[in-house]
Amino acid sequence: MTTKLLAVIAEAATTPACLDAAEAAAHVLKDATIEALHVVVDPEHIVCASEELAFQQLRVRYEGTAQEREAATHATYEAWIAEHPDADIPLRWKERIGAEEENVEQEARIFDVLVLARPTNMDGGDALHAAFNRVKHPFFLVPAKWRLQPGDTFAEHIVIAWNDTSACLRSLEGALPWLRVASEVTLLLVAESREIARSAEELLGLEGIAFHVRQVPRDSETLGDQLVTEAHQLGADLLVMGAYRHNQFIEWLLGGTTRHVLARFDLPLFLAH
Repeated sequence: MTTKLLAVIAEAATTPACLDAAEAAAHVLKDATIEALHVVVDPEHIVCASEELAFQQLRVRYEGTAQEREAATHATYEAWIAEHPDADIPLRWKERIGAEEENVEQEARIFDVLVLARPTNMDGGDALHAAFNRVKHPFFLVPAKWRLQPGDTFAEHIVIAWNDTSACLRSLEGALPWLRVASEVTLLLVAESREIARSAEELLGLEGIAFHVRQVPRDSETLGDQLVTEAHQLGADLLVMGAYRHNQFIEWLLGGTTRHVLARFDLPLFLAH
């Protein structure tokens, strides 16, 4: 079954990272397609509050007009295509005009998985907000400047940060196409009891996926920092985890695992909420 990936190309600065991740994720599966979506956030075509409209217009001073941002993003996309003449996965550019979040939500409906890069501007931030709050599908998230260098691997050693929540289960289920073909899978438990791993172990077993368990106690780092540290120590090239167990605003206000991971991560993530 063909897996359809939607690479959300929100801004020029993160386009190479997003396309590298999308191509790598598709290449692992072989039977996959990629569509690159760019939303032209033009204040003239947005229905919103006057304050939002004024803010969008103010952006022109610092980031250029919507048309200039689109031109820069498309030029970066074309440059990436020129640098990858041997890419073996079909890739298509699609452009929409309007609000970022609404368009990402609408376009995502016919895809299986999204691919995004950590945002550096407002459009990228809105795209990521849509992925967390308006889109039901899981998604890959890579650092803004991440690039797949020659000799690098992707989804060969996958670490699953497991805490037995519904979001964690959705992330595990969404990652199954990559878990089935991974060379190594580690189920990471930061817990006193292995009992919380039972449902994950059962699902992986039913799928015929070989895995091993690493169980560690909490240390002095935040849990998010500890997960990233453990992933590196294990040699992971992809970290699978659930996102925002609690209300996103509450996690932002009080701190939470997802927030801490997003502040620290420097390897690809696979997330679901």
